[in-house]
Amino acid sequence: MLNRRYHIHVVCADNDQLLVLDSIAIFFQGRAFLTYDASSKLPKASLYGRQCIDACDYALMVIGDSYGTTQNNGVSQMHLSYLNAKAKLKPLLILIKKHHNGANISRQLQEFTNAVTSKTDKIYYYETENDIDQLLIQAYYKMVASHHIEAEWIRVDEELMKTNKSSVSEALAATLTNNQVIGQETTVVPQQRMDDNVSKPLVLTDTFEIRYKAQAYEGGNLTDVTRSMVLAWQDILITLIKMPATFSNYGLQSGINRLIATRAEIDIKREMPNVHAVARCQISQDDLTHLQRQLIGANWIQLTTYGTRVTHELWKLTFYAKSLLGEKKPLLGASAIPTATS
Repeated sequence: MLNRRYHIHVVCADNDQLLVLDSIAIFFQGRAFLTYDASSKLPKASLYGRQCIDACDYALMVIGDSYGTTQNNGVSQMHLSYLNAKAKLKPLLILIKKHHNGANISRQLQEFTNAVTSKTDKIYYYETENDIDQLLIQAYYKMVASHHIEAEWIRVDEELMKTNKSSVSEALAATLTNNQVIGQETTVVPQQRMDDNVSKPLVLTDTFEIRYKAQAYEGGNLTDVTRSMVLAWQDILITLIKMPATFSNYGLQSGINRLIATRAEIDIKREMPNVHAVARCQISQDDLTHLQRQLIGANWIQLTTYGTRVTHELWKLTFYAKSLLGEKKPLLGASAIPTATS
């Protein structure tokens, strides 16, 4: 009997918070399959961590008492895995241990924790391993509800694997390719989860809706407004083409905001005819994240490099995306597609 479960990769420092990690394992027994960061002392730790994050459905990071063993570049595997999870836009659940005043915490751990907490407010704090169960009941199911992903990992019953029934073999062969063993359970990962090059095509003429915020000026008064706007993928491609050869996450956000700004004043004046100026147009963070995820999945943009901080991640337009521009030149003039809805 096949039992689908999520694959969760646990980002953690080596030889730290062992009781907490045990509590996490017990909580997820029957709910998910877990993989863990390997020690930075191992030469293949980075490759292993990157492959696990590529394959996982969700990531869970535990920041405790240690930054972890550093590699030659001065960065720990926990830090690298965090950056990889952010670059891959993986839904990330973060657990941070509360430290009392005067606790002996390394400078690297303090700086890393500050960097993480400045980037998200979806953080859960614990004091001991006894807090983990109640904390995860709330945090895990909230994350799954916010980022629903169809479970891909499959636990295969040992007795079933021993049979030679052709129907079983055909069913497994049709959907599963790579085997991986975790503890005493044999699991199978679909090839699509392991292959970064699998693309989900985007049609340039297809449209989608985003939400944005802006400030409207009317008679000397400023009003914060939230509106919807309809864009076409060709609008996004044109925006990407106009950007520098490499760009940061902030650069992508700024480019999309500029695209919105070119249309927002017309849209807002339809409902507020006395508005004389519109400024500070910003796409919603959730829509930006979803958009970036789709661009990566469609092989339009790819990560070129990253530093020890998320702000140092650099992206570039892929050759495939550039080729679409050459193929669709007649489409890249003035768009006749509707630009907004109320």
